[in-house]
Amino acid sequence: MIILVRHGEARHHVDDLTGGWTDSSLTEKGYVQIEQAAGWIEDLCSGQKPAVITSDLLRAKQSARIIAGRLGSEIIVSALLREKNNGQAAGKTVQAAMTMRLPRQADDPDNRNYPGGETRREFFERVIKGTAQLLLSDKPFFIVAHKGTIQNILFWWLGFSIDEACRRAVSFAVSAASITVLTVNAWKEHEISLLNYRRDLLIKKVNSTL
Repeated sequence: MIILVRHGEARHHVDDLTGGWTDSSLTEKGYVQIEQAAGWIEDLCSGQKPAVITSDLLRAKQSARIIAGRLGSEIIVSALLREKNNGQAAGKTVQAAMTMRLPRQADDPDNRNYPGGETRREFFERVIKGTAQLLLSDKPFFIVAHKGTIQNILFWWLGFSIDEACRRAVSFAVSAASITVLTVNAWKEHEISLLNYRRDLLIKKVNSTL
């Protein structure tokens, strides 16, 4: 089982800044979200203490510390699990970033959004390299990272190349402080057992259908 957790709400979400390598901290709301997620993860782990593998960006490390503190787990930091590098747009407002954005081709995995940034292929290959290294260990672990990072892991888990994901316009919702669980079933098939789970989101979705 692999547990994937997105960091809680961060300053760039509310301060009109770009995401990516903008190194923003959690908001007060983000801390609350992760505290709640830590409780659900504690239940999932049933007394085990898996290593907490986190991106080295501040919002992810802050989230990882809260969860690791609840579990009594060690934290391992990996830059390979960062969000997509947005190059010269990092730290800029969304409006300022738009002035430097390069022509977008959504179905091209080699398209570069900003000067100095990564392509989707470079991003995908970096994340999968980091994930594959983790799977070489026989120690249980889970990952605290970012929306794009988790989406890439999901593509890989389901056997999609980045070319296929771009061509088919495939995506997954990965909300702040949400939990996704990957498992292998009795037939050795890769499953997504839980996707984008956050109790308040689930309640909101159920209420909207009533």
